[in-house]
Amino acid sequence: MKFKFIEHTADVGIEAWGDDLAEAFENAAIGLFEIMTDTSKVEQTEKREFEVESEDKQSLLYDFLEKFLILRDSEGLMFSKFKVSIEGNKLKAEAWGEEFNSEKHESKTEVKAITYMDMQVGKKDDKHFVRVIVDI
Repeated sequence: MKFKFIEHTADVGIEAWGDDLAEAFENAAIGLFEIMTDTSKVEQTEKREFEVESEDKQSLLYDFLEKFLILRDSEGLMFSKFKVSIEGNKLKAEAWGEEFNSEKHESKTEVKAITYMDMQVGKKDDKHFVRVIVDI
């Protein structure tokens, strides 16, 4: 298991982990798209690359996930594979997916925004983890 959903009163939380921080970010992105659709049905026909630089790790996580909501809203893309590298407070991301197709992809819950509420970026028991609450 690479991520889990966290119960929250009106929103959905994601806790993701990895052997390094980049893998935890990748797994948080999978969790984000799994809220919206079944990512196992999202083919990797489109690739997007971007860089994000932020003042701290929490802002980096926020900006990283927010970029995916922008791509979803502007291009209708859903993603199912991610490759992240992090140096300091700078992140490079590659993501693969395809345009959402209602005949092929299940429409689960719409994610409106990423929030800073209860956000955590840390390390526990030799695993890196991130926790984020998304507004639905």
